[in-house]
Amino acid sequence: MASEPLSAKNPKLKHLRRLVNRGDVRAQDSVVVAEGPVLVAEALASNRAVLDIYAEADSVALVTAEASALRVPVHVVADGALASILNTQAPRPIAAVVEAVEHTLEDLASDKPVLVLEDVRDPGNAGTLMRTAEASGMAGLILAGTSVDPTNPKVIRASAGAAFRLPIVKAPDTTGLFEELKSQGRILAGALVDSSAQSYDQVDLTTAAIVLGNEAHGLSEEIAQLVDHPITIPLAGPTESLNVAATGAILCFEALRQIRLSPPS
Repeated sequence: MASEPLSAKNPKLKHLRRLVNRGDVRAQDSVVVAEGPVLVAEALASNRAVLDIYAEADSVALVTAEASALRVPVHVVADGALASILNTQAPRPIAAVVEAVEHTLEDLASDKPVLVLEDVRDPGNAGTLMRTAEASGMAGLILAGTSVDPTNPKVIRASAGAAFRLPIVKAPDTTGLFEELKSQGRILAGALVDSSAQSYDQVDLTTAAIVLGNEAHGLSEEIAQLVDHPITIPLAGPTESLNVAATGAILCFEALRQIRLSPPS
């Protein structure tokens, strides 16, 4: 632990700022940044390696025991220095640099459904859907096409720690991804606002790839043509559609409901 608090001009804090703001720097270092006491605690409790912790003097006690047990360096930061770096405005500023883990489709359990996001670009939606996917027992989440960077600190924050535990796969080639998912025996169930689509509860989702589209445009026309089962959520009111996070929650927990009703294998 440093004898003198690190100032905002310290090279370590300058690099932390770059990690918070630049995806290319996070990719180069293969790390993510956890902001705030709750996420730092989640990172320490996960299987991820925590490389460094930065905290103001009155926040150090929040992590002393866990960091000491895991031999994680804790850097004391001058008051106010972290507030200018982090996106999260917390009463007790603290952050951790955590290893990033690359997952592939082979890491996703074949006997569970997966959630696929096509061109979902809002970090809040992506992080919320990570949290939903973990809570509903999904095998993992796939960020397809031009979806948001999963290491974005706003994604990590919205995931409420799920990003440290849930297998997350990046797949820029959506068409190739779909071919591989089908070769694994998964059906592709794509969420559409379309009266001709099947109701979501009439399709077997127990091992499906549940595909959600972009916030503004939904599934692209090309991808909509590739799914095996276009599915929709019938609405009782005049609302035209649900947002992607709400849609994902309904479909993920429908898959869980079906799994719980399935006879034991």
